[in-house]
Amino acid sequence: MEEKAVQKKGVLTRQRKRLIFYTCLIAIPSLQFLLFYFYVNFNSILLSFQKYEIKLDGVGYNVSFAFFENFSKAWGIFISSGQMILNSLTLYLCNLVIVSTFALLFSYYIAKKHYFSGFFRVMLFLPNIISQVALVTIFKTVVNNVFVEVMKSLGAEAWLKSNHLEFGLLSNSAPDNVIFGTVLVYNLWVGFGTNVMMYTGAMSAIDQSIIESAQLDGVSFLGEFIHIYVPLIWPTFTTFVVTGLTGLFTSTMHLVVFYGTVLDPPFEVFGYFLYKQTLNSSLTSTHPNYYPYSILSSLGVIVTMILVPVTLTVRKLMEKYGPRTD
Repeated sequence: MEEKAVQKKGVLTRQRKRLIFYTCLIAIPSLQFLLFYFYVNFNSILLSFQKYEIKLDGVGYNVSFAFFENFSKAWGIFISSGQMILNSLTLYLCNLVIVSTFALLFSYYIAKKHYFSGFFRVMLFLPNIISQVALVTIFKTVVNNVFVEVMKSLGAEAWLKSNHLEFGLLSNSAPDNVIFGTVLVYNLWVGFGTNVMMYTGAMSAIDQSIIESAQLDGVSFLGEFIHIYVPLIWPTFTTFVVTGLTGLFTSTMHLVVFYGTVLDPPFEVFGYFLYKQTLNSSLTSTHPNYYPYSILSSLGVIVTMILVPVTLTVRKLMEKYGPRTD
């Protein structure tokens, strides 16, 4: 009996130690989730229904319930942001159509381990390793100085002047659509490597026996890609589409690195607009170009209410009508 009691006590001690270890292991992640996700989002929703006014003595704020006043103003801001929303949609669709298409093809080439596949894998991911500040500086030098010198060497100096490109594609004199297209190309370029890495990882996890069986049946190179690789990595592709939608109104298109927050760029995306507003606003902002936090919180809630059903619907449709592996 005494021996059994000792064994039982030992088991309980081990279970207690495991419980303490597990509690310590999840304590910090749980605290981070509660503080930086749950509390921040709850406070943002709460803030969207509040109105702050500075007290007459200048110390502290008077907080009142604003009902839907903030949402009304925020909806007006959203409606008037048509061009910024269009720019954000353009960025997303170009990433979805152009980057995803070429990333899938390059990933398939790399997964098949053809010539220089390892070299391509490293070089394509290199822009994600280098500092964005350094990368943007190099990119500006290429599309401004190098571009102008190359065009002059080709005898196109008159063409540069007639199109206001004599100082480069990102110069202040360049047309807005040219600047937007140039920055868009940069974003597509730096985002290409991440897509390739993810797709390559998913393709590498495919059971080789499936590939070998299809090859014995005489499947072609293109047929193998369409009927085997794409269906088996469809969940990864779905994840990219869904995460791209969730960041539709928060992506800054790297405009912070290109222009900072002091100078106004020739175009904006909605995420960059929100970033600048949040950075320069306050609880009781009276600046004509910046809105109080309460209105910005309402704007965030509106964007979330728009994106959540759209994202869930797209995910459901892709899972239902996407290629099957059976």
